[in-house]
Amino acid sequence: MLAVSGVAGVRAKLDPNPDIELKTDELIKKYGYPFEKHTTITDDGYILCLHRIPYSRGNHENYCSKRPPVLLMHGLGGSSADWILMGPGNSLAYALADMGYDVWLGNNRGNIYSRNHTTMDPTHRYFWDFSYHELGIHDLPSSIDYILARTGRRSLFYVGHSQGTTQFLVMASQKPQYNGKIALATGLAPAAFTGYLRGPITQLTKLTYFGVWVGENFGYPELESRSRWGKFISRLFCQSAAPTQIFCSTKFYLLVGFSHEIDLDKFPVILGHIPAGASWKQLIHYGQGYINPDTFRPFNYGNSKKNILLYGSSIPPPYNLGAITTPVAFFSSNNDWLATPKDVELLTNRLNSVVYHQRISANLFNHYDFLWGRTAPQLVLEPLIQLIEQYRYIH
Repeated sequence: MLAVSGVAGVRAKLDPNPDIELKTDELIKKYGYPFEKHTTITDDGYILCLHRIPYSRGNHENYCSKRPPVLLMHGLGGSSADWILMGPGNSLAYALADMGYDVWLGNNRGNIYSRNHTTMDPTHRYFWDFSYHELGIHDLPSSIDYILARTGRRSLFYVGHSQGTTQFLVMASQKPQYNGKIALATGLAPAAFTGYLRGPITQLTKLTYFGVWVGENFGYPELESRSRWGKFISRLFCQSAAPTQIFCSTKFYLLVGFSHEIDLDKFPVILGHIPAGASWKQLIHYGQGYINPDTFRPFNYGNSKKNILLYGSSIPPPYNLGAITTPVAFFSSNNDWLATPKDVELLTNRLNSVVYHQRISANLFNHYDFLWGRTAPQLVLEPLIQLIEQYRYIH
């Protein structure tokens, strides 16, 4: 009886916020917005899930044909949920739907919503053999083509957070025909060059080419999504009333940069949805950019024969950023440890089509505050939507 009552007591003390456990579709429906689930298959066989908010609360579906499509793409380890976790009034997906846009939420291969393949399952050695290069070459083009075919539009608006920017840059430089399919591409905390990463994560880069060796010989492992046990621990120790909550936030900030932007009572919700699944090969690819600063290139296998076979040279040639003609807008911050000011400056200097760059100078505005910060609606969402509105009537 003591054991049973003890377990019951722990459960009673867990954070009661249902948003911790709800999936993207359940969260959208909870707040009264319409929801649609779509799937598309990449040319290398991955089955991707697209989530759609076709219109706002109280509007009729017949108006969808007049609504410009917007594709929102999450960062590494994220999912479609990233864009809605803060709820109506504070999340970009809902704000765009309220402004009359047809909102599509992407899910890259390997996350909890896109874990299927036409011939492989996630236990297959080669299922996780992908970096952000494949996300740009295969996943993003497949998602864009599906949305344009479904809506009958010639172009869409694109917003990527972190890796969501990376895969756009890969696609637009390697497949220049897609430049005309995007009216405006916006990068929040834009990641490409990583030579000036800050914080403890830089210590992991020492293992970059050991990770390549392991992956090539034994298979690249999954950066797993949160288990039920992990969610239980997060709810127990990271809830708003727990004295241990400060340790949860500190661990998070050691990765991305310290901040006071995210309300502490939101941490259990955020940690209930990230990580959502990815491949360690994606992290390794970013690590290569830290080891070789000022370079942004395809995955280096550390094997000249394989590199020559794949790229025609012993070292992968850099992505041709000069081939990108899509109008590009960036939102970056001085306190971002993952998309640092020096790396973002390198990126903007290599592009010829940057039309807007908002640098947030606040001392405590980090990599994830673009999505979940309490001042994000004023510093990011409002100017971003105004910018999209300007291009809405051009295209």
